[in-house]
Amino acid sequence: MAMSNIAEEIQNQALTCGFDKCGIIPISALDGFDRLYQKRLTDIPASQYFYKGVNGLNKTRERFPWARSIVILVFDYGKFRFPKELQGKYGKAFFLEPEKGSKARFDLERLEAWFFENGLRAEGGEHFGSSSIGPLRYMAMKAGLGIIRKNNFFYTESGSYNNLFGYVIDKECELIQTCTILPCSEKCDLCRKACKTKALEAPYTMNPFKCISYLTTFGNSNVPDGLTDEMYDEWMCGCDNCQDACPYNRRHDWNKGEVLKELEDIASVILPDNYDTLTDEFLINNIIPKTANHLQVKDIPALRKNAARSTANGRNGNG
Repeated sequence: MAMSNIAEEIQNQALTCGFDKCGIIPISALDGFDRLYQKRLTDIPASQYFYKGVNGLNKTRERFPWARSIVILVFDYGKFRFPKELQGKYGKAFFLEPEKGSKARFDLERLEAWFFENGLRAEGGEHFGSSSIGPLRYMAMKAGLGIIRKNNFFYTESGSYNNLFGYVIDKECELIQTCTILPCSEKCDLCRKACKTKALEAPYTMNPFKCISYLTTFGNSNVPDGLTDEMYDEWMCGCDNCQDACPYNRRHDWNKGEVLKELEDIASVILPDNYDTLTDEFLINNIIPKTANHLQVKDIPALRKNAARSTANGRNGNG
């Protein structure tokens, strides 16, 4: 493959595999990330423990010394309908990723096969934790695919409801898109006001150990000192409060869009007040796989605890 058109070929293949956007940056584009990473640790010292669990976030070049470029992919799940009964209970980022084999899903395996067939060494594909190639939101911003807003989420023109995936490759190429998205207003603090636990301690800064998304998943359903059960509203896996409050997401109507049948079929069944009747086997087969590795089988007791709190808050008018 000629080097002159490799970037365009990668983009065409990514779109063919179901992704909505593609950008490619040189590995040197990460040079400014470590400064931001260290600032985050300084601003929120408690987050140092959290980021140790996301091993190698700022070590992409050390982990992949052979890499020359980074391919960043965006999958927009705002195109899907999210059942009304699940809104305010399950984080949309988890439950709107189509199941493997679905026609609505992106195809990482097909893209990886294409890399191999065209003589490109590529590693990555995962969009979560230590399996990720590095700071995907920062990479996507550098590729011109969107911006990071005050609530720390990555936004395209469609809003913040997207998943990012990345690959490091051994060829030098570049594809920087033109981003025309307006930044947050300096005066806007709607996302911070919407965060009842005050996890958004400052613009572009988040304390993960106060975040409901963290606490209902990795946090084992705990309620840290200074927080109360009522602050969790009816969230039982994830939380979208800061995103839903954002002016750049408000016009989105989740009651419309492409239907994910596998989610629609169980929506009325997985309401929190039904958890007393749901078996562990059902949760293992129908809930755990939808949480993007944020919950494991061992976390079923925490999930049930989340459901009980969600039910209580709903009955007490705290949702």
